[in-house]
Amino acid sequence: MGESGILLVDKPQGVTSHDVVGAVRGALHTRHVGHAGTLDPMATGLLVVGFGKSTRLLRYMVGHTKEYLATIRLGLATDSDDADGNLIRTDHAKQNHIESVLKSITQEGLQALVNEFFVGAIDQIPSAFSSVRVHGKHSYELARNGEIPELKPRAITVFSFEILDVEHHEAQIPCNWRNEANEGSESTQNNEAEESAQSNATSSVTSAGGERTIAVPVVDVKVRVSCSSGTYIRALARDLGARLGTGGHLIALRRTRVGDFCIDSHEASNTAKPCGSAEGESNERQECTTPAEDIAKVKVEQRERRDRKTGAVEIRNRAVMTDSAETLLKYALSPAAAASRIMDSIEISAKEAVDLGYGRDIDRRINTTSAAIYTAQDSKEAEALHTDEPQNTPRLCAILVPDSHGMAKPQTVFPVNVKA
Repeated sequence: MGESGILLVDKPQGVTSHDVVGAVRGALHTRHVGHAGTLDPMATGLLVVGFGKSTRLLRYMVGHTKEYLATIRLGLATDSDDADGNLIRTDHAKQNHIESVLKSITQEGLQALVNEFFVGAIDQIPSAFSSVRVHGKHSYELARNGEIPELKPRAITVFSFEILDVEHHEAQIPCNWRNEANEGSESTQNNEAEESAQSNATSSVTSAGGERTIAVPVVDVKVRVSCSSGTYIRALARDLGARLGTGGHLIALRRTRVGDFCIDSHEASNTAKPCGSAEGESNERQECTTPAEDIAKVKVEQRERRDRKTGAVEIRNRAVMTDSAETLLKYALSPAAAASRIMDSIEISAKEAVDLGYGRDIDRRINTTSAAIYTAQDSKEAEALHTDEPQNTPRLCAILVPDSHGMAKPQTVFPVNVKA
């Protein structure tokens, strides 16, 4: 397939970003597909996917501002800092203190806390279950094997951290979570849990699906975060819980914006820092200009997979595009349109297009990374492009960077086969 473009995909829960890339490959029958920023399996929302020659543009999108809607659960911590992990146990004495702190939490108080400690330039240690590489391996690979990876703090920027809602309620968890000393028999665990329940009016022992559980107080906090690339929202949840002394983890996450590309316009805050704006510059509100009908959808299907060595059969989720290849190509932004959305652009002549095609610098003064766009002005020029596209169709020729002599140097070239 010779087409090229950028797709805005709404990733569902239960599949990986790599699964979505595979679904696009299958739908468009091309191997050249990539994405600009991973979403965890439990996360949903905007995944920017490039195919064909447009995959070369993805490197310029990775570093853009992101915006998320998330729900943080305070009162419980997990080893992965999200709902997919295992609960970290706590003893009775500490739990009593946690419940006291939870009762005092208000939306206004939380907002003041995050404004003081979690907004601006901060250092963040990624989650142990992250894709950060440690000695050639992903951190999550080490964590799954019981190793505790030593991750260094990273400099990130949180442009805004809005507390949207605070809900006090109870969560059902296994009885044996309640006390670190509960390593004995099941009866000992159940008796201690029941004893704790009787002494604390906020907790009770119930039975759900044959498993004994206990209800513990938690606070679910809905937030909207605008942040720099490389920020882990799971780590923000963990660190907020640590700051309060209650523990915390992420139970829901949806990405609504990547740079100037957005999804769910009715939910987006439009407060993300404009791409390329200097630090400290005021964040003007931007309107979401992505029509809902131009967002590619993915459905999750379950399929059986047999292990070749053991013969065991397991059920796995599979990502499948809901639209045909023809429809996906209609959704896709052209390389020129996508590049113009993520960086400055300049119009170039036919001769400059030829020069860029050969990797030559052109005599243009630019101050930042820019897209070189060539548009045929008449039918003769259009014929020279060797394309069936209309003469006024913009074509991306190269991504330019300024060199030390003030010339525009091509960093990435997209030849258009134009004859000067």
